Amino acid sequence: MSDDGVPALRWRSRRRRCDASQPPKPTALVAVTASVSVKDYPYPFLSVGTTLGVLVATMAPTRVAGAEHNREDSRAFEGRQIMMQKQWRRSMVTTISLALLLATGCTPAATTGQPAQVAPPAGAVTPSTPAAPPSSTPAAPPSSTPIATPAADWPQVVQATQSGVGRIAVTDCNVAGAGTGFLIDSTHLVTAAHVVEGAAGITVAVNGQVVTATITGLNASEDVALIKTDRPVTGHAFTIASADPPIGTEVGVLGFPMGENFAFDTGRISGLNRQDGPVFNGVGHITQTDTAINPGNSGGPLVTISGDVVGIVNSVRIPVLNSSGQPVSPVEGTNYVVSGAFAKTLVDAWTTTPAPVALATCDANALPTDNQVSVIVGTPDERGVQVAQSLLIHAQAINGGAYRMAYSVFTSAAQAQQGGIATWSAGMNTSYWHSIDIRDITSIGGGITANVSFQTTQDASHGPNGQTCSSWHMQYTLLWDGAIWRIDKAAAALPSDPC
Repeated sequence: MSDDGVPALRWRSRRRRCDASQPPKPTALVAVTASVSVKDYPYPFLSVGTTLGVLVATMAPTRVAGAEHNREDSRAFEGRQIMMQKQWRRSMVTTISLALLLATGCTPAATTGQPAQVAPPAGAVTPSTPAAPPSSTPAAPPSSTPIATPAADWPQVVQATQSGVGRIAVTDCNVAGAGTGFLIDSTHLVTAAHVVEGAAGITVAVNGQVVTATITGLNASEDVALIKTDRPVTGHAFTIASADPPIGTEVGVLGFPMGENFAFDTGRISGLNRQDGPVFNGVGHITQTDTAINPGNSGGPLVTISGDVVGIVNSVRIPVLNSSGQPVSPVEGTNYVVSGAFAKTLVDAWTTTPAPVALATCDANALPTDNQVSVIVGTPDERGVQVAQSLLIHAQAINGGAYRMAYSVFTSAAQAQQGGIATWSAGMNTSYWHSIDIRDITSIGGGITANVSFQTTQDASHGPNGQTCSSWHMQYTLLWDGAIWRIDKAAAALPSDPC
């Protein structure tokens, strides 16, 4: 918690650094702060040019061989040479024609023994010919020769897979954070362990849907976790590769850098088995890449051009610091992911035999905070799902009696207006949120406003006009803290309606 009472921000990404004044410590990771608290982290297609090059390379010796007959009669030699050149030219023209046809996906017409039909010059009048009578012979079936499919490119990969990449927002009572995960089926996402470890509430925004989640399996030393959504969601289901790609393989990372909007970047695999080096000291199964990685990318998928996952974003390397904390040398393009092949063994085991990890509780009498709250995001603005995640954390915390966690979604100014958590939470124990509908988002100076409708049930003594079920219509003013949108002000846009 910061001095001004605002819950500290936790980046869900690891950073690795070394101190030039002392040897690296086993498994020691250094938290980096920049006015916020940082969680410890450290085809097989032949082109025309290629085809012609092969043809020239294999045919050129034929011409040279003809020149080696220098002991024969000059007249006979010249005659043979001319004949060979003519034959070679005919062969070359035919072969090049075939090469061009194959490269463009065409097939040469069958030879019929009939002279080729020459198109008449422009404007010429050609005599009409009677149409041939229908043939009684069945038409030949179409060729079954497959048509070559172009290799996928990165825009195609992103378009095909983006719907399966989820933004994960978490809170552990006082600290909020954001990371990335990816679907492997309709209810499970893989992410980094440090994204969800110690969480009291987890929400996932994927393919326009916002749901709560719990932990199905977690391995902190390998930095891999599997979470399960409270209900099925739609989106691309990723496949995790069974083997690590070779060094030099082009890869791309998908995720939510800085906890903000979806982004994609590319790079290459630059090293394997990096856990054997001084940075990791034998811990984990680590692959190195020069792909750009930022806080918020943690837990996201590193994929090949085929769309298969070969790594789970783990950490970035930061500059070596001297005893005064000043950078000694820059570190560029040195980022780390958990080996996808190894992570697959953990994920497969948890899918077959779950090993659930309980969410943290913020209050002694709090209930589990994975209550069912339906969420609708009715705006295409990407900030809509981010607001929905903040309000869902708030709502599920209220439902579970985790009032400290719910209270942490307010800014420090809003907390002061509430008169403290005891005053704000008085009588809250009968209130339950059931649905949230994000209607629209509007930018304002330093933040946004969101028109939101939600439905609650409560005792009549705590409901407006004695209502036990209410539909609320609120306009929230929210401020971005680097991980989630926090509620700064709330005002009724319309009077509440009974359900």
